[in-house]
Order: sequence, then structure tokens, then C-alpha cells
Amino acid sequence: MVRKEIRFGIMCTGTVFPRWQADAITKLLSLERVSCGLLIVDDNPPVYGKRKLKHLCWYAYNRISEKLSVSFKKVDLTKELEAIPSMICQTDATENFSQHFRDQDIEKIREADLHFILGFGSGMIRGKVLDAAIYGIWSFHHDDEQVYRGAPPAFWEIYKDDKITGALLQKLTDKPDAGVILMKGFVKTRYAYAKNRDRIYKETSRWPALLIIDILNGHTDQFHANPTATKAPVYQLPRNWQILVFLFRLAYYNLREAGRNLFFTDYWNIGVAKAPISAFLDEEKPQVEWYPLCSRNRFLADPFCLVDESDKQRLHIFYETYPFKEARGKLDYVLYDKSFGPEQKIIKEPFHLSYPYPIKHNGDYYLVPESYEANSVFMYKAVNFPLSWEKSHILLDGFAGIDNTIIRHDDTYWLFTTDKKDGFRHNLKLFYAEDLFAEWIPHPKNPVKTDIRSARPAGTPFLHKGGWYRPSMDYAEKIEGRIYLNKVLKLSRTEYEEIPVKIIDPYTNTRFPDKIHTLCDAGEYTIVDGGREAFIFGSIYFVLHKFILLVKKFKVKISR
Repeated sequence: MVRKEIRFGIMCTGTVFPRWQADAITKLLSLERVSCGLLIVDDNPPVYGKRKLKHLCWYAYNRISEKLSVSFKKVDLTKELEAIPSMICQTDATENFSQHFRDQDIEKIREADLHFILGFGSGMIRGKVLDAAIYGIWSFHHDDEQVYRGAPPAFWEIYKDDKITGALLQKLTDKPDAGVILMKGFVKTRYAYAKNRDRIYKETSRWPALLIIDILNGHTDQFHANPTATKAPVYQLPRNWQILVFLFRLAYYNLREAGRNLFFTDYWNIGVAKAPISAFLDEEKPQVEWYPLCSRNRFLADPFCLVDESDKQRLHIFYETYPFKEARGKLDYVLYDKSFGPEQKIIKEPFHLSYPYPIKHNGDYYLVPESYEANSVFMYKAVNFPLSWEKSHILLDGFAGIDNTIIRHDDTYWLFTTDKKDGFRHNLKLFYAEDLFAEWIPHPKNPVKTDIRSARPAGTPFLHKGGWYRPSMDYAEKIEGRIYLNKVLKLSRTEYEEIPVKIIDPYTNTRFPDKIHTLCDAGEYTIVDGGREAFIFGSIYFVLHKFILLVKKFKVKISR
């Protein structure tokens, strides 16, 4: 039975917290039916030995990084927590820095009748106190536990040029490094330690509040899952020579990324695969007939399709055309009838348009494009299909949606999207509505997924053997490099869960061998795109495009 109010406790060393911890606490306190019932203050936190000369460079580097970090700025929550009952505990930290609470303190914690305890202390909590709250003690680990254990968090990913940085929120067990994983996510590794740590800490600060929503809705299976098992190596603080190597590598990584961004540009094209979209679940992906794109003054991408109702071999394809000299997308159309017909211009705005997601509703045709520069998600209605369109409905105002994707499931419309202003490459967001033109309500678990490899939408979800599959972009190795197909396990107004089941790699033996980021269901066919990382001096248009982008970026910085 779900209780009317959730009470939580905080294990801490006082009421001044790093910003990321303060954010986690304030997000919890902002929820209805949620209150803090107890502060468990450790006035004798464990001390992990004296500072050693071999780590001297790390101490200096970390001090500088923390000063540059947003997540570690100190926030005083004394006023917000002044009415909260508190107790001072003394713990025994003699056993390998593990913290054991005294029986009388454990009994007082039990009397507080808490749902869970946020562990913001510095030691490894062991013993009976782990069962003092209904859902245990929650602790963060800011690394992927299957790859990195130990310390420092979010550091060794940069050192080893690991493209992703992971984190998890776990319910502690009595065995070290074997907690029950409650939430887990991944972001793109940034080649600056303060920024890399800030990004992953910011994302994890939301997670306790999202878990509370599960508890309030009676979804508590994850608390009873099996503990994680890992054989990952345990890392220690870097030695002086490792910090020197790290700094050299950091310089190299940043020069490498700057070179890629400056001297290469993406050159995309669209194509037709003569197989249904479910065929991409097979081991061998279907072959593609590419559009005969010869000009280098533009690229074609984000193709979507409506199958002709009178002839399933006729495909009405809508896509983004991106002229390099304008550095802004517009929407065009081409008919595929055994071969590609001539291109037709359909929609151009003073802001960027792409990802023209098509919908047929009550006999009318609509396109829902990406229009984040307009800070809204809206629709165009066909006045004279397929060439004449007019703006008809605003679905989400004040929301900079990226790659807006709509399906109907269980008599509800669902909108998958990401937010340009909130981790659009790694945070999947979900909205639902009773009708296409009704109010769109944000899912209470937003973001419903945090994963740089498989969050951002990449085409039309499709039904296969009774289940939904959702294409998504993988940003881990490179921007929009490949596609993950995810099987949707739970889709409701209170839950969302999916798992990756297949990776779709680019069409390497073609003119567009480096990237793929759209799959569109077209009945007996699938519409795709492919990209090539083109050297900018291969075309004057590529050079012009880079110059325009640099000017735009400079103007944005000046305006700030």
C-alpha cells in the first residue's frame, strides 16, 4: 500500500552542502507529499589517512578543479532545514574505513519512520543501519561500476579517453561495490575535469526525486532487484606522474576535437532500403538506394515518409535540405516511385527546420518538424498534399524540442523528444495527450532516460511481434554516428523503460560511410540517411559553412 506522505532522512556532516547535493535535496523538498524527517549528522567522519607526497599534484589539480566547478560550490541549507529534527551520531570507522552505527542510534533512526535515507557522508556504511529505512540508504557512485571503482570520480574516463562517463544511484548493501542499482545514466565525456564532473553530477541530482515519484505511484520493484556484480579494477588517486601524463593527454584530446570540428563537416544524403524497418533487427542490414546527390552546396537528411494509399510502391518523402551558405535547414519533398523523382521545395522559415515527422490524423496530413530555434513544437497541415502546407497547431510552446516523434499507444498520444536547453543529446523526455490537439502533459519521470548512446530520437518507432521498438542516436563515439534500436518494456503515464537490443552501424562501403541517424518506417521499405565526414577544403561551400558557423558561435558568446 502506498503511504500518503514520503519521509526521508539525510546522512551528512552539517547543513552546508556542495551544490549538486543541495540541488538533490531542494528537488525532493519541492515535491508534494514529501518531507525530510531527520538529519543524521556524523560529527566524526572517517579520515582516509594523511596526504601523501606521491599524490601532491592531484591535490593541487583537484583544488583548482573544485574552484572552477559549479557542482562543488558550497550552498548553505541551514534555513531550509532548521525545522528538521536532527541527531548527532558517532560511528566506528576502524574496519577498512567502514562506518558502523551504534545500536541506540539505529533505534532512533528507525523511530523516525523514514522511507529512505540519502547518504551524503564520506564513508562506507555497513551493518544494521542499512535496514533502518523502508527502502534503505541511497548512495551515489559517479562512474560506471562495471568499468571503474574507487576514486576520483569522472577522472579516469578522461585519462583513458573513454567516450562516456557513467553514474548510478544505488541502495547500499552490506557488501562493498554490490549495491542494488536504482538508476543509472551516461553522458558524453568532456575533456575538462571540472566540466566533466559538473555534467554528470548535475544529471544525478535529479534522480532521488524521480525515484520518489516511483514510490508514490507504487512502482517499487527496483528496490528488490539483485545487487550489482562487478569485477572492475579499483582505481586510486592518481600519482604525480599520472597527473603530468593526464595534462599532456588533455591537451592532445582537446586539439584532436578542435581539429575535427574545424576541418571537417558532415555531408548527408537520404536513401531507400527495400525492406521493412523490422529488417534492421536482423544481423545483416538491407542495402540502400541513395538519392543521386551531386551538388556539394547542401546536404539532405532526416527523411520521413508517407506511403501512398493507392500504391504502396509510391513513397512521399519529406526531408531536411541544408544549404551550406545559409547554415539553416528547410523542408523539401521528393516522390520515390521505383526511383527518385525531382525535388520540390515545401517549407522555409526564418529559423532552422529539420526532422519533418509525418502524421495522418482524421483524414488530414500533418508534419511535426524540429523547430527549436522558434522555442516551440508546432505542426504544419497539408493544404494541398504533398506540396502545400500551412502552420496549424502549437503542441508545446516555450519548449525547444529536438527530433519530435509521436506515436499512439493505448488510446494515448506519446511525444518523444529532447530539450535543446537541457542535455538534448543524452536526456530523453516524454509527453502525452488524450488527443493530438489536446494539452500535452510532461511525463512525471522526465527525463525518462539519461544515456548519450540511446536517448535522442532517430526516426519512427515501430511495432514488431507485439512490442514497440524506438530508434535512437548514439553520440558516444561521434556526433550522430550510429543508431540504437531500443525495445520498449514499459510505457504508461507513470512509467517508462526501454532496453537497447541492436546497433545499426553506418553504410561503410558507400559514399556515406561515417554516420547514420534516421530510420523511417515506409511499409515494405525503410527510409534512411547516411553521412560522410568531409574535409572542408574539398568544397568552397564546406569552407563557407564553417566560417558562418564560427561567426554565429562568436555572436552568441558576445550576446552573453
